Amino acid sequence: MDPQQHVPATALGVRGLKVRYRNGALGVQDVSLEVAAGQVVALFGPNGAGKTTTVRAVSGFLRSEGAKVVGGSVTLFGTPTANPEPHQTSRLGVAFVAERHKIFPGLSVAENLVALGRLPRRSRRRQITDEVFELFPVLGARPRELAGRLSGGQQQMLAIARGLMSEPRLLIVDELTLGLHHSLHAPLFEAMRRIAGSGKAVLVVDESTGTALDTVDHCYLINGGRIRNSGPAADFRGSELLAAGYVES
Repeated sequence: MDPQQHVPATALGVRGLKVRYRNGALGVQDVSLEVAAGQVVALFGPNGAGKTTTVRAVSGFLRSEGAKVVGGSVTLFGTPTANPEPHQTSRLGVAFVAERHKIFPGLSVAENLVALGRLPRRSRRRQITDEVFELFPVLGARPRELAGRLSGGQQQMLAIARGLMSEPRLLIVDELTLGLHHSLHAPLFEAMRRIAGSGKAVLVVDESTGTALDTVDHCYLINGGRIRNSGPAADFRGSELLAAGYVES
């Protein structure tokens, strides 16, 4: 994760995003958020709030959900996008770690790292592999282990590591801690902090704040398909902003 990697100050800009599903239902409406280089930004909200719809609109995976952007704008690294395909956002430097179907259980840890996506040349690939193994030592200790034998937390680490293999400028992780033991939450958010420390922009989706407020820079709270509250993480600690956003719909 090269700290010299150039990323424009604003990696992601979303303004007034509106998404509609094939059945006519609105997924999100008037969603605006921003992620800058070197930042960890969190998009929080309860199940069904519109978190996944938002990040799929950004990363180009809406079509598989039977939805499309019908209003607002998304800008990636200064480039406007409108209902992009995944390969287009990948070329712009986006890596998306989805909530489900994260890894290939029948392949080893090392094989998973190179199974998908845009990969650098072999010499650089070895260097990035060393870097992700340093970020997640438990993976580096068992590169030949079948991914299906890893714990849920280790599989999440592997999915993130695979996303980093393409040297993204923006890493998006959907449901970072969902279903994982609470003891893994802090280490995973700390890994996001380290990734951002290399100059990358990081957008994390999660249902609960937990220890995240000690790690992330900025928070957006979504509910009912709308952003209810936003601000620096410090503003959410012990405040009513969080509770108000979760009950409002």
